[in-house]
Amino acid sequence: MAKASSSRRGSGRGTRAAAAGRLPVQAVPLLEAPPAIERPKRIHPRHLLPLISEGAERDVHSVSKEIRLAPAFMAARAAGDEIAVWRNTELAGPAANSTASNVGEPSCAINGDVVLYTGNWYAAVSTDGGATFQYMDPESAFPRPGANIRFCCDQVVQYVSELDMFVWLLQYGPDSGDNIQRLAFAKSADVAKGRWKVFDITTAMLGVPGAFLDFPDLAVGQNFLYMTTNIFAANDVGSAVVRISLASIRAGNPTETHFVSMELQSFRVAQNTGNVGYFAAHQDTSTLAVFAWPENAAAPTKTQVAVARWLGGNGYISRTPDNRRWLDRADPRITGATRSGNELWFAWSVDARSNRRARPFIQIARIGLPGFNLIDNVNVFDPDAATCYGALSTNVDGEIGISYMIGGAQQFPSHVVGLLTGSEKHLIVANGERSPIGDPSTGKGEWGDYLAVRPVHPGGKLFAATGYTMKGPGNGSNRDVTPRFVTFGRARDGAGGMGIPPVPPAPPPALPPPGIDDLKAPFGDVNTLAAVPVAVALAVKAACAAEGQQPMPADQEMVVGLKMVTKPGVERWSIKTGTDRDIALVGKNVIGGQKLATGIVETTIEELNLIGRPADMRPPTMLFPRYQERRRGPVEFTVWRIECDVIGVKLEKDGDYHLVLQGASGKMMVGEVPTPSPPFIDSTAPWLQNIKDVRRAVDDKLIAPLSPHDFVQLNDTLVPRNAVSDDQFLMQPMAMERLPVSFRTPVDDALEMPTFEAKVKPTAARITGVGFFDRIHGATGASPLNGIELHPILKIEWL
Repeated sequence: MAKASSSRRGSGRGTRAAAAGRLPVQAVPLLEAPPAIERPKRIHPRHLLPLISEGAERDVHSVSKEIRLAPAFMAARAAGDEIAVWRNTELAGPAANSTASNVGEPSCAINGDVVLYTGNWYAAVSTDGGATFQYMDPESAFPRPGANIRFCCDQVVQYVSELDMFVWLLQYGPDSGDNIQRLAFAKSADVAKGRWKVFDITTAMLGVPGAFLDFPDLAVGQNFLYMTTNIFAANDVGSAVVRISLASIRAGNPTETHFVSMELQSFRVAQNTGNVGYFAAHQDTSTLAVFAWPENAAAPTKTQVAVARWLGGNGYISRTPDNRRWLDRADPRITGATRSGNELWFAWSVDARSNRRARPFIQIARIGLPGFNLIDNVNVFDPDAATCYGALSTNVDGEIGISYMIGGAQQFPSHVVGLLTGSEKHLIVANGERSPIGDPSTGKGEWGDYLAVRPVHPGGKLFAATGYTMKGPGNGSNRDVTPRFVTFGRARDGAGGMGIPPVPPAPPPALPPPGIDDLKAPFGDVNTLAAVPVAVALAVKAACAAEGQQPMPADQEMVVGLKMVTKPGVERWSIKTGTDRDIALVGKNVIGGQKLATGIVETTIEELNLIGRPADMRPPTMLFPRYQERRRGPVEFTVWRIECDVIGVKLEKDGDYHLVLQGASGKMMVGEVPTPSPPFIDSTAPWLQNIKDVRRAVDDKLIAPLSPHDFVQLNDTLVPRNAVSDDQFLMQPMAMERLPVSFRTPVDDALEMPTFEAKVKPTAARITGVGFFDRIHGATGASPLNGIELHPILKIEWL
């Protein structure tokens, strides 16, 4: 850590005004596209924060469960407390004109139809609630404050409902000397007209002349606007909180008071902070310094809050499917802070091994007021991917919204929104399609440094969030990311006065045109897929075999005790029914980070039986929590096709038809067909129609000839009469008073069906389905070594 010095608190008045004592109006034109710019030369080296001092080990650990990410297409079916999305708009202009960056730093604010959105080198305005955007050029928007000072590059925006005013913060940097943080103000009606007034926060105001101000943020209290910034002085690194009274902004004569510490860095003021300005910074790796600055007080007071000890520095390790790194820039500065009633929530990113997690994740300290007691150590984590850059905010109901990034070995950096209070929900709103290339000067793969989430005004029930992804093949630079504006909330809360319907579901996708990367959406119909070339099939099979040959890790997973229910199922249910977060990658045949060809891999039962089960899914009799909601590649990302005989059929307690499949050598495996209706499968699931077709084919060919009156009860299922002796049958009373007329899938979903199983006459079939590793539990016909299945079956052709 930098050499400690005494905290310095400055209390001064700063005024920027015209001769008449009021801020002058500046005209900023709106453009149809962001200007194509030459990236400003590096006017200063990146300022690295000093490492946080090591803290004591605390007896504080997280009991958070791993996040359950819903895929993007599930937003359209949202009801009740599920997350619905009302806007999910790509800002294509910055990517097209290379004015966006992999260090995107997007921010937004919204009031009614007016949206202000900023990124590293661009700014945008919408007057239709975020459906479309026009652009502003922050480089030329306002006069330069000095001959050697120009805009670059941080921007943050806020909306102050008390004043009906948008606040636009722009950071300016020098070729030499110190810099400023500039605040621009505009009423909602003036944003579209490009009418702004500016007020500058200078190093002289803060009593640190010659220093460099960086990493700003904005928060709104009851009677004050708060701005934070880091301070990089010659030999010290500190942070400042500046508060500006809303009354002075309304009067057109902003005045500020400030608090400066050269002992702590990266102050973050809580959103929705109320009549006390609450802010925090890391004292050490297990202590937060939390400050309270009442609006009627001249200075804040500090309380030290013990939190779970974490690990982190300058750069975390996370690799994406193309084996690139994306968190080389990550650090533990606080990126999210908000207040909800008598609670403060502060979020930051920590490295792998914190709290014994395998990947970097977002740690949140949930602190109670007024005693500043730690209520909970919240972890937003995924066992297979890193989460980072969490932004927080609070809506009018006190619910806490989050916007963050996720990425890892199975997922390119992708944008997620969520709700952390009440019924916790997380939703991917944009899947990344590639990762950043290494910085030419350092080789580092970088993302960051912050996102934003804000309440949607008026109403305040919904949230507006920013994020970004990298799409398509790219242009060979990191300056073509696609920013995104998202409004979301509980489905029950409606559009919150926005006057727009939820985002409709996309139609089932057909095969993409040649040359188009199709990793972002699942295929909707297996009939559109052709068999892949032999070379691709061999590559997929080799990759599957290689995974099965890996040695067993030393630390085996523990079995998860599941409550067994009759319908629908529990174990890996989203994977079995094609409603999981990884579905978009199924059938795309991405091997070693390279997409080979979309299509079906032809194989045999014997070949599938020989594929070794991956080391992190052994022994096959156990359940593995990390794969409860995730697929295990490459087997479970592959659409397989086999020719076989169907020799047995069961109706499982979870509603699946369980088909026993036999190959040419007599080897067997299982294929399963879910019940194609809610609550077993959601009505918007991409493969629903395919599964309906298979279910109907099985009903017609295999189930229709079976008569329930030829079955008797054995234990808890029905079996053919000749499966039991007469004496045993007489001793086993029937549990059902009346058998169904038929075993066929009932048209009336409310009709309960008894489970049954029977041998059938060997029936030749060509079966297409998705690979699946089931837990070996004595199922009839199961592949004995690896538990591999086709689940779900998507197509069946009788031969």
